[in-house]
Amino acid sequence: MLVEQDSSGGFVWPPRVLGEPEESESAAAPRLGMLDVLETQLLGRVGLAFRACARIEGWAPDAAGAYCQRCGGSVGPYESDGEGCPACRTKRLPWERAIRLGAYTGPIRQAVLDLKFHGWRQTGKELGRALGVRVGEALDRAQIERTEAAIVPVPTHWQRRLGRGVDHTLILARACGRAARVHVRQVLTRVGGASQLEVPSSQRVRNVAGVFRRRRRGSLEGVRVVILLDDVRTTGATLRAASRALVSGGDVQRLWVATAGVTNARGRRETAFLGEEGGGRAHSVSIVSENVD
Repeated sequence: MLVEQDSSGGFVWPPRVLGEPEESESAAAPRLGMLDVLETQLLGRVGLAFRACARIEGWAPDAAGAYCQRCGGSVGPYESDGEGCPACRTKRLPWERAIRLGAYTGPIRQAVLDLKFHGWRQTGKELGRALGVRVGEALDRAQIERTEAAIVPVPTHWQRRLGRGVDHTLILARACGRAARVHVRQVLTRVGGASQLEVPSSQRVRNVAGVFRRRRRGSLEGVRVVILLDDVRTTGATLRAASRALVSGGDVQRLWVATAGVTNARGRRETAFLGEEGGGRAHSVSIVSENVD
């Protein structure tokens, strides 16, 4: 699948498959796709899927300088460098690179909730596709061929998949993989542990300790970089636990993580950089942490 580029070589936002007809720029009446119509008419969906919501709200993915490339956390001007940011510089992380779409707010937050708790697959696919564009860009900057990478979704316990009626991380991963032209490998499984929603932040590390396992079938031999994908990073406990299980197979050369959204520490004021329409100014907004792991 090829993602369309404009005449200057940059990616079109929102991402659009090459040859796909361009949508109207009218925010008042965004065009709904067939899956949107079916889910709205047959399943009682209300509101808009991620792509339309992002366009109406004027949302765009974070610029590289808006978050730490090592841990994925939000940063202010000059807070992050090649060795990380104040939040992660002195910590050992199991991955070397983090990719995200943005802070867990606005259209990202709504899309995650709609997918995870309401089974809205179409909005999840659109969110995953947007993340896939960023994954592809990161691979290109690192001069890594798409065929040398693999996306591994953080697995959800089968009982929660059954209860929700949707495997939300797999939907995100497959859409991400199609947009980035990277294969998806389901090499992890989850064997237990309560949902992170059910435990306080202080107990999340213990809650996910040992719950992820490598599947007997599913080698990552020959893969140059493995990208572990989840919907949201809150405390990072889930990603760290899944990372440990992933590298236990001894066949992971390099490990990255990718998430649609990242929550900030409670009470942190995030600096948002305005584009040309905002005169290049920066302003601060309060982001409140929310349990979504």
